Amino acid sequence: MGGLGSGRRSSYSGKPQTGDAMPLDIRHITRKGLLVPGFSFSLQWMTNDRQVAGISIRVDVQSMMLSYRIKSSGEVVKQSVQLQTSPCHLGGHRHWFTCPQCGKRVAVLYAQGRYFGCRQCGGLGYATQNEGEGDRASTRADKIRRRLGWKAGILNGDGSKPKGMHWKTYLRLKSHHDALAQRSFHDIGRRLGFLHKLLAR
Repeated sequence: MGGLGSGRRSSYSGKPQTGDAMPLDIRHITRKGLLVPGFSFSLQWMTNDRQVAGISIRVDVQSMMLSYRIKSSGEVVKQSVQLQTSPCHLGGHRHWFTCPQCGKRVAVLYAQGRYFGCRQCGGLGYATQNEGEGDRASTRADKIRRRLGWKAGILNGDGSKPKGMHWKTYLRLKSHHDALAQRSFHDIGRRLGFLHKLLAR
């Protein structure tokens, strides 16, 4: 598996982030219909349309066998990961990984170091934990923009009401978006003012 154990460090806090480690998401595997006992498949991680890592997976009744190559040494590592399920409110069940390191039920495992483990075991933080208040507001505004079908980025202005969306829903979302955008602009202004003071010294 190319790149295993080569996670980058956050330039802000020194703590590695989930975006720096290759995720293995059981929800993605389930949606693709790959979670079938006896079935084998492979997954790849891509960066700029270039494969940076790959993994082979064999599904057993209550576990998965992961097989990948350490890029630095060429060593092939095999790791067994136990699976578990929980009932859904509307029937059926949801699949989970059991973290091989702490036994916690999780949806995503990360390749951080030699073996896969959960976010906590890998000491991984989320990128949003390094965001300021304005950054978080902008991120939340972009989620609303995606729902409305608008171009990402609060500097791109507003779009139109999506076809089929009730006006009440649209106005509620737009009002929330505008409040978040204002919060982000206020934070940008505050930081620019602070920068101006520093440059004026």
